[in-house]
Amino acid sequence: MWFPELFKRIEDGGSPCANASLPSLLHNQSCYPVKTAVYMEGFIVAASNLPGNIFTILIMDTTGGKALLSFSLMVSSVSVFFIYVVQTKGQSLLLSCIFSGVSVIAWNSLDVLGTELYPTQMRSSALGFFTGVGRVAAIMGNIAFGMLVDSNCAVPILLVSALLLTGGLVALLLPQTKHSELT
Repeated sequence: MWFPELFKRIEDGGSPCANASLPSLLHNQSCYPVKTAVYMEGFIVAASNLPGNIFTILIMDTTGGKALLSFSLMVSSVSVFFIYVVQTKGQSLLLSCIFSGVSVIAWNSLDVLGTELYPTQMRSSALGFFTGVGRVAAIMGNIAFGMLVDSNCAVPILLVSALLLTGGLVALLLPQTKHSELT
């Protein structure tokens, strides 16, 4: 959701934390010409999910959800950290694509692990509860990121990177569910 704003900041100021945007009245008094690059960039980032989905399909049974979850969260953490460091829009787009393509592996792994970690009689309730909590947290995260990105851009980007790294390390503590019988 925040990638277009970060791309715009990099284009205007050379850093995702540059707040060089001008007031709208001084910047563009008419709607023409419309910059359509944001749509292409959004499409490229969205399309980068496809390799991650295909990779997950091919490797989930042999590797297991735990290893994929941990690996993908750690690589996502590194890519978010480097989004903070880059100086050009192309570099940011590349790292955003890496983040998107790798983080989808974590989501797919969570879908598999979520069904394997709970006993059958609790599975649907547990997944429903955690899906609801996840949706509320996603809304709150977008609001918090939006408030923090203008005050101090380093805080939300580095915080997301640290939380992804922490999640990747904590995922190593999950029980191994590969080739185990579900109860």
